[in-house]
Amino acid sequence: MGAYIVGGSIVKVDRHFEYGYRDLAYKVLSSCEVCGDPDYIVVASALPELMAHQVDLGVHIVQWAGRRVPVVRVESGESSGVAAVEVATSLVRSGTARKVVVLGVEKVTEYPTYIANRMYSLILDYEFEVLRGISPPVYAALAMKELMRSGFSRECFSSWAVRMHENATRVPHAMLRFRISVESFKDAQVLAEPVTLYDSFALGDGASAIAISSEPADYEVAVEVKYSSSEVGLPAYARDRVSGLEASTKLFRQLEEKFGVDLRKVAVELHDSYTPYPIALLHSLGYIDTRCELGELEYVNLSGGLKARGHPIGATGIYQVYEVFKLLTGGFDGVSVNSEVGVVHSMSGPDNLSRVLLLRRWK
Repeated sequence: MGAYIVGGSIVKVDRHFEYGYRDLAYKVLSSCEVCGDPDYIVVASALPELMAHQVDLGVHIVQWAGRRVPVVRVESGESSGVAAVEVATSLVRSGTARKVVVLGVEKVTEYPTYIANRMYSLILDYEFEVLRGISPPVYAALAMKELMRSGFSRECFSSWAVRMHENATRVPHAMLRFRISVESFKDAQVLAEPVTLYDSFALGDGASAIAISSEPADYEVAVEVKYSSSEVGLPAYARDRVSGLEASTKLFRQLEEKFGVDLRKVAVELHDSYTPYPIALLHSLGYIDTRCELGELEYVNLSGGLKARGHPIGATGIYQVYEVFKLLTGGFDGVSVNSEVGVVHSMSGPDNLSRVLLLRRWK
């Protein structure tokens, strides 16, 4: 039995000081026309125990929304959203559920940014990394330095950020809808030399929802979840190179071998929490060399990516899936692609775990 995305809804990624987890969830579910009467709800969220002191979040959201259906919460760090889609797809394919709603929700503005970043750092190993002062920007800095020693210029990473901000100007739900220039990096706040604030994702609150059904003919549009896979990588401190994203590279090689996927021809959302990571991945796959020419990759991160659309941690994967779904079924707000196939890529940490989804337009 197949599993098909038949619609969804999203809330603008932003600092929603006026909303809590339940409010954001209710807001997105209320605006999702195809999310009514599900057999099951799968909730993706990474940080509610830390940010809201709340366990069993899925139950409280379902009660708040007035639903009386089974619910389960999925937590897999930054890849929670795509992991939740995998769970929902399994429920549909097994015949356990006819329609499943996947809800991603994250609230990170309950605390000052430095505390939110400290909590986000817990995607790393607390005992071996966090307690010793290692943070995600530190690994991003090491990855950037490795790539620069390999021949990449500093401007290569800046140009990725510039492109993401340009893409985000056309996306109403993006958090950072403004242009930046390579020159602006000269005065940007340094997070971990040479990584600056402009090399980092936008941390914001968000909620997103999609409906996955076994009966695509009942809906106006549908996109099949054709394939999903995940791979656990070595911890960054145990690798020869921090920039060697072997788990992600392996998954994309599988997509290429099994389905002939060419990232120059499909709608793709790459995990770009820090600018070195997409550059490292595209280089390992042979799409760019040290000249860092991105011109042929015109369908990559049309959302603005984590960099500019924003990264509401556990909800991000659902944003990515919704965006690719929209691109494959006519586009959104003037942004479109000439492709029937899309790919979603999500990592947790610096390739500690990688997940990919292959989506194909059904009608």
